[in-house]
Amino acid sequence: MLKKQKKLKNASKTKGYTLIKEYKGIREYKLQNGLSILYKKIEGTDVVTTNITYRVGARDEERGQSGIAHMLEHMLFKQTEADKAKKVDSGAMQFERETGCILNANTWKDRTTYFFSYPSVYFIRAMEIEAQRMHGVQLTNKEFQPERNNVLSEFDMYFGDPYFALSLELVSSAYHSHPYGHETIGFRQDIERYTVEALRAFYEKFYDPHNATLMIIGDIDESFALGECVRLFGILKTNGPIVKPAAIVEPKQEGMRRVEIERPSNTNVVAFAVKHEGLPSKEWYKTSLLSSIVAGGSDSILYKKLIDKGLASRVEMAVEPSSEENIAVLYVTLTKKTNHDAIEKIVFETIESLSLKDILLQYKKVQQKIITDEIIGRSSSLSIAMEMTEYVSAEAWEKFFDTEEMLKNITAKDIVAHAHSLFMKKNMTIGRFIGKQ
Repeated sequence: MLKKQKKLKNASKTKGYTLIKEYKGIREYKLQNGLSILYKKIEGTDVVTTNITYRVGARDEERGQSGIAHMLEHMLFKQTEADKAKKVDSGAMQFERETGCILNANTWKDRTTYFFSYPSVYFIRAMEIEAQRMHGVQLTNKEFQPERNNVLSEFDMYFGDPYFALSLELVSSAYHSHPYGHETIGFRQDIERYTVEALRAFYEKFYDPHNATLMIIGDIDESFALGECVRLFGILKTNGPIVKPAAIVEPKQEGMRRVEIERPSNTNVVAFAVKHEGLPSKEWYKTSLLSSIVAGGSDSILYKKLIDKGLASRVEMAVEPSSEENIAVLYVTLTKKTNHDAIEKIVFETIESLSLKDILLQYKKVQQKIITDEIIGRSSSLSIAMEMTEYVSAEAWEKFFDTEEMLKNITAKDIVAHAHSLFMKKNMTIGRFIGKQ
């Protein structure tokens, strides 16, 4: 039976949680055990999205355990102690089967995120599942060994893609010290060597109320929602704030780095990895705008230079959200009319010769499209939660609201200067996928 929503008189003074701040329609609360809660009301939809973000990701893994944060993400869809008592295989998966809710999870450099989107009447059930799996997942070899095989199969599937294979090599070469130097899924050799004991130690260290932020966005009464959070999450023990290693500063790069992969394949790719500042800096938004102008579709500069002339079959640039300096990668898939050296020469000459006139042809359209997409995305509780996740992991959720203003304040002249700065050869890592017949 669904529990009736009871409205408390004063949410900010109710025992068990404290109002920390309010900004542009979102209130941040904190439970006594350290769990942060972000609440935003969206009325008239009868839908709620709940999203819990743990501030742990690939960057927190020790050498030899790359990808263990992602492995643990898989395990959180397994049976909890509460599920075992109810003789249920997985409360999360049963919830999906019975209600048709949207649920998923993903792991990234700085965080791991789990979300549900569902009719408001299922709020308590969703929160029960989330609270139970913060501490109560059954990490046994019986569940772990088959799931590790699934992750190995996932790795093999990705590794067959030339773009992913290059990405794996590029991040390893671009970063010698910083923990961003491996892909989130990890290295296959490390995955093969995971133990359930190592997984359990990682779980017990990082899955703590002090290390998590729960978003509640949608058509749900605030006082009721907070009261249920106190009841379900407030009883969970905490080890207190997690002491993380001191910040690691990547040694200065003093020359171009190169990696090559040779395989039997009909595919040939050149990849250009450039280092850029993290989200939510203005520089990150410049990189995002530049990627669309240079390689964002049929009107983009390199599309016209390469694809329209039959020299490439695919051109794209990936810019990833991360809280610290990361790499953005421009990928060019060659046709039989050209070769790796020729493509490198064209790309470098194109970037080096970029002028204000070149940028202006694309700038306004790209800028307005990104801003429009931002505005449209903020009408849905799920899309709000997904985007805010990156700001939460950077511990700057308020900056979520500065995106439009930030984009408007970037000029075409800024983009020209940024392109020349990003693509300085001594700061780059070049990757080649060479298909052998």
